[in-house]
Amino acid sequence: MISFSGFAQENEKRGTIKIEKSNCVKLSDNDSVYSFVDSMPEFRGGTDSLFQWMNHHMKYPAKAIEEERFGTVFCSFVVLKDGKINDINVMKGVYSDFENEAVRLIKLMPDWIPGRCNGVLVDVKINFPVKFSLK
Repeated sequence: MISFSGFAQENEKRGTIKIEKSNCVKLSDNDSVYSFVDSMPEFRGGTDSLFQWMNHHMKYPAKAIEEERFGTVFCSFVVLKDGKINDINVMKGVYSDFENEAVRLIKLMPDWIPGRCNGVLVDVKINFPVKFSLK
């Protein structure tokens, strides 16, 4: 990945001009939500803490256990500037009980560390798989 940082350029009449390049990408030109930022949102404690939290709070649907079902539900949500989770969507599901449980888990999550673009807190959309396995 190539990272651009700001640099200064001299201009005789105006002094120093600061030009900054950003690696941040908005979902659309008219949207204030980003899909990629310099510092992506993260679960407090990192990925290992996220997996531990998910394992501790997940309730594997009883019917899915009986039917020996497994699969991954692909969700998205927005981590707001204050770390709260908003706009939860199931993008691809495999079984309605899994989809319901994935949404329940995401709603239950504690606040995340928000994302930053050029040092400023911003709203960031996250794509998030929730894996259901009987192993």
